[in-house]
Amino acid sequence: MNWIVIAIALAVMTGGCVTLTPVQKDSVEDVQHFADATTTAYKLPSIRLTIEPATNLNIGGRYRQGNFYLNQTQLTSGGLTALVAHELAHYVLGHDAALTGAASTAEYIRLQEKRELDANAKAVEILVRVKGLTERQALTTMVVFLERVAAHQAKSNANTQGHLPPAEEIADLKRRFPGLDTARPPSPGPVDVVPVATTAGVPAPVWKAGDHWTFWWASPAGSGTFVWFIDREDISEGDVSYVIKLGTQREFFIRKSDLAVQLEKTGGEVQVRYAPPEARYPWPLTLGAEREVKGIREEIKPPKVDSRHQVCRVEGEESVAVRAGTFRTFRVVCRNKPSGEPMLQLWYSPEVKNWIKEWRSVTDGVLERELISYTLR
Repeated sequence: MNWIVIAIALAVMTGGCVTLTPVQKDSVEDVQHFADATTTAYKLPSIRLTIEPATNLNIGGRYRQGNFYLNQTQLTSGGLTALVAHELAHYVLGHDAALTGAASTAEYIRLQEKRELDANAKAVEILVRVKGLTERQALTTMVVFLERVAAHQAKSNANTQGHLPPAEEIADLKRRFPGLDTARPPSPGPVDVVPVATTAGVPAPVWKAGDHWTFWWASPAGSGTFVWFIDREDISEGDVSYVIKLGTQREFFIRKSDLAVQLEKTGGEVQVRYAPPEARYPWPLTLGAEREVKGIREEIKPPKVDSRHQVCRVEGEESVAVRAGTFRTFRVVCRNKPSGEPMLQLWYSPEVKNWIKEWRSVTDGVLERELISYTLR
């Protein structure tokens, strides 16, 4: 019922109280919404959420008698969604009652381990029913989390009390959900593109305040869901920009004319600046259209600068099915220059006015994201 902390973050404590950053406050709100939606879906009383300060116990989360205790360090962890789903599963399964009937210590441990296996499987169901994920996405979310636990334990950390080794828990999950592929998708190979001159092309979309898209994501760093919400239009770097909100504190400034990424802010302060603004789409979209992307991504605190030089090209026009539906898309692939190595692949849907699927090369593997639902005003 406890999960060990697998991502340590700095915490500020005063007299035993927890001081949260703006991003952590957004995470608390998301966790509370997830918990409330779960208790509503399963017709259960509300569960009390308590944020605990970072401690040497390294307990990420625990459920006890209608209370969910979450370690502050987990609020910015990639495993947050899976951890919360697992602990909520204990509540849904009625794991308040003490384990009785064990004839020995070994039998007691076996029963406790079975509870954890059952909670993993129930977490998959909760992610489907409450978060709107497909079964494959929900299973992937839990498997990625358990893989991160395994990587943590590989660094000479002990197995979490009451749990089987992560590899055995993963095997149990896959036995319960046979036929679901949790492997990361392969990178796109070279494509011989023949431009179609008769295609009129698709222009950049016009977004309105209130438009929003809900996505699922998974990478070696974790998995979960997030919402892009068009909050307003503003002037940024001298251009008219859309302001996309993630939670209440994080904002992305996207140039209206071509959806180029300009700035990322948290709590009103610039955290990341793109110079020049990073424009990936070769508008108007038509097979064979391409755009060169060259510039830097500058993180302000702590200082860090990454250089980028890619060519983004429309390499296909495809029908793609995601949880939100099946859509006609333009597949845009951004390749490193001059190596030609694929770095990013986006499937853009004119109907949705956004990308509905993404493949991205990241440290130690691949990031994939898919559209769960959307609302256009």
